[in-house]
Amino acid sequence: MPHATTRLARLARSWLLFLAASLGAGALAAPYPNVYGAPREVMRQADWYRQCLRARQARPPLIPIKPTVGDVAARGAPQRCDASSLYYDTRNNPEATEADWADVRGCALRSGDNGVLMMLYANGLGVEPDLNLATRHACAIQSPVSEMKSRVDRLRRKMRGQDGEAVDVCDDAATGSARGRCGALRQRGSAQRHADRLNQLTSGWTRKEQIGFEMASKAAHHFAQHRADYETDRSAGERSLQLDTLGEELDRFARDLHDFESGKLPRFSEAEFVALEQKLNQVYARFMQEQPGPASYLGTIRKPDVERTQRAWLAYRDAMELFGSIRYPQVPASGWRALLTARRVRQLAELDNAAAGR
Repeated sequence: MPHATTRLARLARSWLLFLAASLGAGALAAPYPNVYGAPREVMRQADWYRQCLRARQARPPLIPIKPTVGDVAARGAPQRCDASSLYYDTRNNPEATEADWADVRGCALRSGDNGVLMMLYANGLGVEPDLNLATRHACAIQSPVSEMKSRVDRLRRKMRGQDGEAVDVCDDAATGSARGRCGALRQRGSAQRHADRLNQLTSGWTRKEQIGFEMASKAAHHFAQHRADYETDRSAGERSLQLDTLGEELDRFARDLHDFESGKLPRFSEAEFVALEQKLNQVYARFMQEQPGPASYLGTIRKPDVERTQRAWLAYRDAMELFGSIRYPQVPASGWRALLTARRVRQLAELDNAAAGR
């Protein structure tokens, strides 16, 4: 009997530990709903608030979590895992398995990531869909009122069969910090997808062609990072704007390569390139010489930063010309130069207009 009693005590202790983990390390101490931005007595009249209260008692079924290599390594520091990054990496992996989703859930439980737990139970990833439980986790995410209401309303529509789209915690992000985190996660996933597609596209190329592509790719990334860091206004304090700029440049580079491979190559004459180069020099010189007017909306963008970005762009244009001469020798050098120069003229014209307040 003593042995049976010991086994029962261990089982009880295991269940309590699991339950504590499922609630999240900070969830027990945090307010519920975990919202700010309006008086509690006002929020109590709202439908989303009542939905949170109805879902408060929802509990997950007891699903054993098999220890993985990551679990064993993390036993000394159970909070050290990034559930959000792991979730999006797994979602972007077309070969993700149930075991992969179990790892995501285990990490989210250990770190108390209610956003990830909400998405798992709302979308049925590695678990049976449970919208009540998803709502409880949604209500435990620290959020302003507008964000909380949007998120809970979305889950309510899904319960009624009025919304068939996958639920994503980033869809309702309202604060600058939340949008910044979500932008970083989206950019991470987008970069991985681009890399996978481009690797597949270039897999049959000669070694010389692949080297030329690698040089152009590195130069494109260098220029894109400069555009994000030095030619994007950061006065609003939102990292998401920089990530959008970075993503746009890298998306364009990936689209270009697909267009080139499908036969959509640049078709510019030497005379057209010369005209574009003259226009580029005019716009750049005007921007660098003029003082920003009182209605300027350049924000944090400064002329030395634009000059630095211009050098990165020139290196990018040279790298693209070299790559093009290797992979698409039928296109003259002026074609590659004109294609990128036309785009850079538009970018500099936007900066010039912003400086003048136009």
